[in-house]
Amino acid sequence: MIIKYIPEDFIVQEVLVTDHTPKYEGQPYMLLCLDKKGFSTFDAMKKIETWFGINETETAGLKDSDGITSQKISIPISHRDMLDRLDEFNQENMDEKSFIHLSFLGYINEPLKPARLEGNVFRLRLRDMDKARAEKWMKKQIYTLVYPNYFDKQRFGIPNHKKQTHLIGEALYNKDFRKAYEYLLESGTSEVSLPFEGDYEKFFSQIDKRVRGFYDSALYSADFNARLGDLLEEGGPVCTVEDEGITFRMPKEKRTMAGLMAEDFPEEEIGTFRIKTLEQAVPRKLLVTTNVNFLGCEDDEFHPGKSVLTVSFFLPMGAYATMAMKQLDIFLQ
Repeated sequence: MIIKYIPEDFIVQEVLVTDHTPKYEGQPYMLLCLDKKGFSTFDAMKKIETWFGINETETAGLKDSDGITSQKISIPISHRDMLDRLDEFNQENMDEKSFIHLSFLGYINEPLKPARLEGNVFRLRLRDMDKARAEKWMKKQIYTLVYPNYFDKQRFGIPNHKKQTHLIGEALYNKDFRKAYEYLLESGTSEVSLPFEGDYEKFFSQIDKRVRGFYDSALYSADFNARLGDLLEEGGPVCTVEDEGITFRMPKEKRTMAGLMAEDFPEEEIGTFRIKTLEQAVPRKLLVTTNVNFLGCEDDEFHPGKSVLTVSFFLPMGAYATMAMKQLDIFLQ
């Protein structure tokens, strides 16, 4: 099963309820919709800020570059004149392989924050599937899935490059700025293009604070994954799934999660397992549940003799659709 063969196979729409109005009544912020393909949220925001000459865009969540995604962004009202240039921006940032598209939604009283994000709706096309297996899944119509709430590989690097943002974060945590720089050079991130004058610590001081924070959070995420894997192994049989250098200990059977499920889907605080340096611990569910809807099955035009299966489901903030599909692949053998 291939989860992301082309960007059009992975469609994400953010679920974010905001109290906004199309009429300006003194609100200090504008709300816009950001649709994109081929750009991470960080790269898209950098493009927007450079184009319009601003540096105060805020989002409620992060979306990857290898899919077609839709999310909201907030911008201070002081940049209201940018609305006159949206069409120009959209035209200049669209080609056959990628695009960034902005559309105005209205005005809001405060900037977006992660706490406002409800979750995301996903529509995926699973490719390279055995025809008999795909048809078997289709007969279920809907399947209630419970799976470990791991941070997936996207948390640890960009597509088609080494997944080691957590290693950058660890080196920064240990104040080994040279090692962090070496990991950064291997990561493929756009930050490698920033000027370097021989001072490793100074180099990292010029990185956007949002990106720098992402390296720190990647370290905490790797720590969370390790502890979750330990808890699962205590509960029953697991199998190791490796994806681009990142490994996950996944339940082979539902009973592996029975103990955690009996505790009513407990939370653990990210950064408190081993590291314990977060100023404010962030709670995260150890398990996630969702209803996977099987919508259609057809021939896979990219893999002769195989099928492509279309599924949709909702996940709460922070949960990974790719991780859900990894678990589904194990349970529905």
